[in-house]
Amino acid sequence: MKQIFAVLVFFLFLLKGRAQQDSSFIRRLDTPPLSVLQVDMQVKLSCDYSRALAWLRFFDSTDHQLLEYQGGSIAGTSFTNTGFYTETPPNARYAVVSVEGDSGVTGKISVDSFKTVLEAGSSAKKYSPLCDLDQYMLPFWKSDTIYNETILLMSENGAAATGRLLFTPAKILSVKSFDLKTNYSKTTDYALNGRTITRRKNSKMPFRTDTSFDTKNNLAWYNLQSQWIVVTYTHKDHWAGTAPVFKANKLPRTLSKLKAKSPLNIVAYGMSITRGLDVSGYDKVAPYMPTYVELFAHALKEMYGDDKISMYNAGLPGAVVSWGAEYADQYINPLKPDLLIIDFGMNDFWRFTPVEFKAYIETIIKKVRAANPETEFLLLSNLKFDPDYVLDSDKNKAFYQGNLLGYANVLKQMETAGIINLDMTTLSGIIYSRKKAKDCLANPLHPNDYMARWYAQGMAALFQQ
Repeated sequence: MKQIFAVLVFFLFLLKGRAQQDSSFIRRLDTPPLSVLQVDMQVKLSCDYSRALAWLRFFDSTDHQLLEYQGGSIAGTSFTNTGFYTETPPNARYAVVSVEGDSGVTGKISVDSFKTVLEAGSSAKKYSPLCDLDQYMLPFWKSDTIYNETILLMSENGAAATGRLLFTPAKILSVKSFDLKTNYSKTTDYALNGRTITRRKNSKMPFRTDTSFDTKNNLAWYNLQSQWIVVTYTHKDHWAGTAPVFKANKLPRTLSKLKAKSPLNIVAYGMSITRGLDVSGYDKVAPYMPTYVELFAHALKEMYGDDKISMYNAGLPGAVVSWGAEYADQYINPLKPDLLIIDFGMNDFWRFTPVEFKAYIETIIKKVRAANPETEFLLLSNLKFDPDYVLDSDKNKAFYQGNLLGYANVLKQMETAGIINLDMTTLSGIIYSRKKAKDCLANPLHPNDYMARWYAQGMAALFQQ
């Protein structure tokens, strides 16, 4: 899955030019918990017959080793690129990166261009939202006022740029730039006809042309961050699609803690969507809306008056469900979750069948319950990717789409006492039938602020009696 980072990063070490030579190589890095860490370096050996391995090991404040990753075998007298990309486990305080020769083999190890990038997770700088979070959490499917719905104005075949709203407006309250800093006027900037808004010829409202998107090459990427307009309006329509409903009665322990206003530990485990990539707050662009997991925690606090809710985001951009299953012990169990949100799939539909995907999810649940028997689970089905992303000529298109639909089906089937599901696959399909996918996505695989609000509102609705 292609990742686009717009995060707080800082370089811990940067060694360029002269290689560092010795029989081994060791660097210690300070690593805050649940941060995304990337290590890159070039390594060569002094002898053709030598072999070496790269290692990444995490330790807590008592120097106890929490987790280790082994890199691939390194051989040869020419520089080879190697490194690691992963997440720092809970309770981590530092990591040690090393390159170590095989025992009994003599020779020098040379390391050059050693570089680390750390996305500091919860310690990253936060910006105050420019939007009203309570307004943003009013459910789209039952509110008569829609706040800042995103539209990507699109010009097709040289015609005026247009976009469609989810509902037919009774009254337009505002049309603004995505950053909420510029107001647009119906007189000079746009016209409205039913659900369709049309950009006037001399308007300064942003828009895209159909020719600005690559429609010839399969899996063509794009980035729409901040190119939408946002519309606030009232309406009298009724939502005709399916909608999330109360399910928290299947999570009696979580519900009991919320009602009692007791401390509640929530952990989100997944991928880049979980982490919040391309949501404005994560990307640090106005209006700085928080991630969907943060909005969900905010909504629970408001609904139940419980300010003792802790949210930990263990999402790793690019993560696949097999990684989640392998490392659930190290990344989840130390946090002792009352509620675990599991959100994998968008990196998995390329390879894993629904049967395989379900088995990995069951492994995560089994491992977590072995250490934390009272943990309850919220399983998220993925939104659909942009239909334009995979061309009809791709022989695997039906396989990809079938996998996503299959994941949604198996996650629904897993609902039982202690486990509930939010089906974003079905919801996103309904939304795409009324609006363009590009109105709702920052790129082919990631939700923008508007679609992230569907996630957060849907999750909150599962707990709204």
